Amino acid sequence: MGMKSEIDQAIEAHAAWRKRFKDFLNGRGSFDAATVGANDQCQFGKWLNNEGYRLMPSTVHDDIRTAHDEFHRVAAGIVQKIKDKKFAEAGQDLAPDGAFNEVSKRLTGHLLKASLREPAKPGAATDAAAPAAPPPAGEPTQ
Repeated sequence: MGMKSEIDQAIEAHAAWRKRFKDFLNGRGSFDAATVGANDQCQFGKWLNNEGYRLMPSTVHDDIRTAHDEFHRVAAGIVQKIKDKKFAEAGQDLAPDGAFNEVSKRLTGHLLKASLREPAKPGAATDAAAPAAPPPAGEPTQ
């Protein structure tokens, strides 16, 4: 399987995690701050530490890992704010221009760039100068 298809699957896995997190926010599930903050417990994090590490150049992997770590840190902070009944602060983080969506867009952008950098087949021209895809419009899929 190529890097693009593996990254597409990783994006889908993280989208599923986001859905579970949104279910929690709507009172239809549970998370604790420690679990949410663990960047290696979600399916995407497991992929990133194994196949993702193997498939990507280290600088690309590092950018994705940093954004993924921040994503989980922000999500854990939201869970803690809710438990501490700091609903206004949690709401700010969850707003369309809040920390949660901003870091999710950044993570998605790094993943899209990485999927465009799939190594060329031997003998094919490389596309190293291809422009990066812009982050998706609207709500991110992470």
